[in-house]
Amino acid sequence: MKQRNILIFSALLIVGCAQRPHRASLIVYGGTSAGVAAAVQAARMGETVILVSPDQHLGGLSSSGLGWTDAGRTGAVGGLAREFYRRIYRHYQDETAWRWQRREDFTNVGQGTQAIDDTEGVMWVFEPHAA
Repeated sequence: MKQRNILIFSALLIVGCAQRPHRASLIVYGGTSAGVAAAVQAARMGETVILVSPDQHLGGLSSSGLGWTDAGRTGAVGGLAREFYRRIYRHYQDETAWRWQRREDFTNVGQGTQAIDDTEGVMWVFEPHAA
């Protein structure tokens, strides 16, 4: 994925960058999952994007504490969200990603769905640092 059109700033970097103006066709404020998705999609559409995040982690709850997705009807999850869960799945295909337990010992229990869906190649339960 080419993300050359996205500049990401934390609140501290903005102060340092105030002396050097940056130009973009879109500025997204907020590093939540929605903010990141908006920035990525706009960049894929050829826009130049600045993503400003005052938070410590990009990705909102997904990367800072919530690693359990209430997917419900998983077929309804598509687009960038589905791509995210596929990337999480690929991350956990590497045995070194399983630092706290073996994959064989993972119960694969989600809330109403499997945590790991090998058929669809998605993972709904994950460690926030993987996000």
